Amino acid sequence: MRVIKTKGWMARGLALLLPAALLLAPVTLAAAAGGEKGDWELGLFGGQGFPDDYERTAPPGAALDPEDDLLYGARVGYFFHPRWSLEGSYQTFSSDTDFTSGSNVEFEIDSIRLNLLLNFRPGADFRPFLTLGAGRESTDVEGLLDEDDIGFNVGGGLRWFLGNTFGIRLDARYVSVDVGGSVDDRQGNLEGTFGILWAFGGQPAADSDGDGVKDRRDKCPDTPRGAVVDAMGCPLDGDKDGVPDGIDKCPDTKPGMAVDASGCPKDSDGDGVNDALDKCPGTPKGAKVDSAGCPVDSDGDGVADGIDKCPDTPKGAQVDATGCPKDSDGDGVPDGLDKCPDTPKGAQVDAAGCPKDSDGDGVPDGTDKCPDTPKGKQVDEKGCEILFDEVRSTLVLKGVNFEFNSAELTANSRTILDSVAASLREWKEIRVEVAGHTDSIGSDAYNKTLSQRRAESVRKYLVSKGVDGSRLTAKGYGESKPIADNGTDAGRAENRRVELKKLN
Repeated sequence: MRVIKTKGWMARGLALLLPAALLLAPVTLAAAAGGEKGDWELGLFGGQGFPDDYERTAPPGAALDPEDDLLYGARVGYFFHPRWSLEGSYQTFSSDTDFTSGSNVEFEIDSIRLNLLLNFRPGADFRPFLTLGAGRESTDVEGLLDEDDIGFNVGGGLRWFLGNTFGIRLDARYVSVDVGGSVDDRQGNLEGTFGILWAFGGQPAADSDGDGVKDRRDKCPDTPRGAVVDAMGCPLDGDKDGVPDGIDKCPDTKPGMAVDASGCPKDSDGDGVNDALDKCPGTPKGAKVDSAGCPVDSDGDGVADGIDKCPDTPKGAQVDATGCPKDSDGDGVPDGLDKCPDTPKGAQVDAAGCPKDSDGDGVPDGTDKCPDTPKGKQVDEKGCEILFDEVRSTLVLKGVNFEFNSAELTANSRTILDSVAASLREWKEIRVEVAGHTDSIGSDAYNKTLSQRRAESVRKYLVSKGVDGSRLTAKGYGESKPIADNGTDAGRAENRRVELKKLN
């Protein structure tokens, strides 16, 4: 049972704490911003509690009916975001009840709470908030009740920052607690408090325009960077030309003179000669000019120096807008020197402007999708070997050979398959069977297995060179489909082959 009376000394304590806090306010940490991310908030508060009737189960209909009275406490909070903070608090409410024979009995509630706050208007002096939380509500009625229970509270309030670190705060809350014991049902208490707060330890106070005056005090919050401002954060303009001191590169401009963004007399064409002196006011941007503001053209091609990217063009040469000789087909050889003026776009050319054709297939380098086509092969417009046509649906890959009694491709075979792969990559709509064949030396079963391995080896190599594997199948036919006499060395050599068969 509690026997300490708190009402009297609580009121006296608050009376001492408020003046002391006001005296400490000027020396609080200036680094805090009053509600920015990383700020801590400490506070003291006092106010009025309006408790419910605390109706009891026995005798029926009886209620403790505690009086409305004072409460006080302290809180600490942390801003993990400018709009969100987490807060812990301790408070005590002390009242009386005349439940027993008309004599006063002390009624106390001690509360330890954890609350989440949603804070509005970051950076402002006035910051309203909403709060939701829970905590331990310890109810003690002398000789009648002593219960600890979980309570839930919801409410809102307002912070008013009087500086970057010090402010006052108003709170209103509704607290719901199921006291238990002899108290019937859930109780709903109301609270209204006034407090003082200190913010410290977080980010510096916001100065969005970087003029040295914090946002809360800045009457001109969008001051341009570099401008000199007064105590209220508004730009100074000594020559009254509309460009703030600090940005004004011509701070002594004569009154009434039109100026540019830097505070200097206007130069409409940007050639460095003031409009009042410029005899060629429409000079193109970037052109070099004389003292009268007129373009200089050293090579006389009609394109001013500074814009002319080819300032040494021979006299009389036809040039483009940049002052460089024209190149109609875009091959890097200027018109007049180009002996092949209609070279296809993208083709590589020689010094005379004529297309190079390294593999001699009639398709110029640069546009040739298969630049290493073997000599004599028929190619399409892309420079790739035509593997199949309306007559031929099977192609023998001559020169594609394997190590003895093995599925390992020879080095020369890989070179040939590189060209085949290039063509297959361009002929994307064709599906192909890779068919392996052997001569008749060895058993049928062995030859069939060997031919399957060799067909798969070719397929695997083509896939490694970028051919879609879903377009390729591999099948070994062994010695079952000879195309020459297996009785001679020459015939057996022809029979050991790999074929590509067009499937669609």
